[in-house]
Amino acid sequence: MGETTAINWCHSTFNPWVGCVQIDQACLNCYAAAIDKRTGGAHWGKTAPRQVTSEKYWRQPILWNRAAVQAGERRRVFCGSMCDWADKDAPKGVVAQVFDLIRKTPQLDWLMLSKRADRIASLLPKDWGDGFPNVWLGVTVGNVKGLWRADTLREIPAVVRFLSVEPLLEDLKRPDFRGIDWVIAGGESGGRCRPMDPAWARAVRDSTHLAGGAFWMKQLGGFPNARHQLFELPPDLRVRELPKARGARRGQGSLFK
Repeated sequence: MGETTAINWCHSTFNPWVGCVQIDQACLNCYAAAIDKRTGGAHWGKTAPRQVTSEKYWRQPILWNRAAVQAGERRRVFCGSMCDWADKDAPKGVVAQVFDLIRKTPQLDWLMLSKRADRIASLLPKDWGDGFPNVWLGVTVGNVKGLWRADTLREIPAVVRFLSVEPLLEDLKRPDFRGIDWVIAGGESGGRCRPMDPAWARAVRDSTHLAGGAFWMKQLGGFPNARHQLFELPPDLRVRELPKARGARRGQGSLFK
């Protein structure tokens, strides 16, 4: 977790703490819980403690921001890959510290993703207004039962609202994505992965474009081979688009590499 990441829709990951608890079917094969266990941690579960990351680690985004300014570019930071920033058991005061850090790093676009959609609005700072210009708010939707999160998100002001439809566990039945600027789709990976039908991803792509949003196909899923390469995407799913801030039209075409 840090400046470089294998997550292809962001440049870096930042974790204010490590630890969480599984709350739905999408969490069943949580990669973060597996990493925590493999590295000797014990930070997952209802009674498990959350581990706040070090002061040195917290200084990294300041350096990333400086580098982005010097390069004349914006960089996307996913917060957090090893926690849920809206967790009700978050360490006291740490979420406020995250927003302080966001204010100090205006060249970074912070991707704040959560499964706790019902808690997001209550955790936003008093100066949130119509949304911080460098914060994208997102929620995870893996099945039809999770679509309520998208409905909740669309009621919260933000310059970019996005969905992580990963792992995509079933056909979402052509959902209404109006008010959503960006949708990331992907299948589950790992030894216990549940299969994803590419037709489900195509339906998500089409619903995203129908609503005027940008679509990013992350992966089909499956078990990685020795080189950690996932199954090749079909040509029609090689779509990796980025959103623009609310009020601007998204760019057409594909950014697939």
